[in-house]
Amino acid sequence: MSLFIERLVNGLADGSIYALLALALVVVFRSTGQLNFAQGEIGTLGAFVVSTLTLSGLPVWLSILLAMFVGFVISAGVERVVVRPIEHRNPGAVIVALIGVFLAVNQLVAMFWGVDARGLPNVFPDQADDFVTILGAPVRIARLGVIGVLIVVLLLLWLMFNKTKIGLAMRAVANNQESSNLVGIRVGTILVVGWGLAGAIGVLAAALLAPSAGLTGTLMLGPFLLASVAAVLGGLDSPVGAVVGGLIIGLTEAFMVGYVDFLGADMLFPVMLVILLVVLLLRPSGLFGSERVERV
Repeated sequence: MSLFIERLVNGLADGSIYALLALALVVVFRSTGQLNFAQGEIGTLGAFVVSTLTLSGLPVWLSILLAMFVGFVISAGVERVVVRPIEHRNPGAVIVALIGVFLAVNQLVAMFWGVDARGLPNVFPDQADDFVTILGAPVRIARLGVIGVLIVVLLLLWLMFNKTKIGLAMRAVANNQESSNLVGIRVGTILVVGWGLAGAIGVLAAALLAPSAGLTGTLMLGPFLLASVAAVLGGLDSPVGAVVGGLIIGLTEAFMVGYVDFLGADMLFPVMLVILLVVLLLRPSGLFGSERVERV
């Protein structure tokens, strides 16, 4: 039972990282119908900014907040400078452009910070004796902290989307850009804010992952792929689905590695692909996605 609780918490913590990234993907997709393939690399760049700021003496939390602002600006700039001009002329080319941004940011990180791994301080206590006991199982405080961050982010997003003018405007733009424009909503500004918000969330996820995974240029490659699966699994237009999908993948990973010896971590991506295919065959819009209704 003790080992089960420990793996359960670890799965929820890893799933929280995937859920944050999936949330960022959903925020962008709801507003523009595009998947930001550069999301993970922008998060990685933000994590390196956190590392640089902490080495200069700033507290880790302040460094993360400043790096999230950097991620906001970069992602907003990608929407304004790259996505919007291309989308009006050739919507299908946006995917290629975003892959180009992915490669550009990856090379930028290598140019400024090199390819060697570096450490990053953990936001939460993470020493050998920094744990609490839950039902007889020792659980690291850092793992619980990551889960707590996801809960706080969800609460803040709920408050923003339901209690603020800009949040309500983002919901309106996600539902119908043309109608939003007709009622006076500045759709372009809202899109910039949405992309920037997604970039900030991506940096937060990377900063939470880096202390345990090691900060390298490929930090977010695997997590981004899993987050993409989580977003599609939950439904690309559903924030709730993104969170549920991320947690499902995190728990599947933890229990598969812990209990299914003949599969192990190396088979995680094939297993995720099988799960995704089964769900999409049964429900193409994902577990929580909206069904598309077309007139014939």
